[in-house]
Amino acid sequence: MKDLSNKISDFLNVGIRDHLDNFSLLLLRVVFGGGMLVVHGRMKLINYESMVNQFPDVLNIGSGQANLLLALFAEVVCAALVSIGLLTRLAAIPLIITMSIAFFVVHANDPFEKKELALMFLVAYVVILLRGAGSISIDGVWGRKK
Repeated sequence: MKDLSNKISDFLNVGIRDHLDNFSLLLLRVVFGGGMLVVHGRMKLINYESMVNQFPDVLNIGSGQANLLLALFAEVVCAALVSIGLLTRLAAIPLIITMSIAFFVVHANDPFEKKELALMFLVAYVVILLRGAGSISIDGVWGRKK
């Protein structure tokens, strides 16, 4: 019985570990990239006209509109790239910056419950930056998963 247990353990540790690792990266990318795009990026696109005059100038670059456009770039373009696994690590950087600003600046004085989502997205994008897209991605197919 101990031999069977060791064989199963070895199989799980070696045989499918890479597959599970790549599948978990796919899940992470699709859930957090797709979630950002479909919920937050889409909301900003749909409500652009009403948001443009009230969006805060948190980067002090002169206008809320410029900040909104930068957020849209991250939340639509970069989130889509992360979702499909194309230029994944590069695309994660604007998302990390955007979520850092959301957590540490925009929601700095809010209770944790209000800024918790930004932290979750931030951590997910940092993991994606550090780990890459995995082999179940365009980057993986093109040999850029590592």
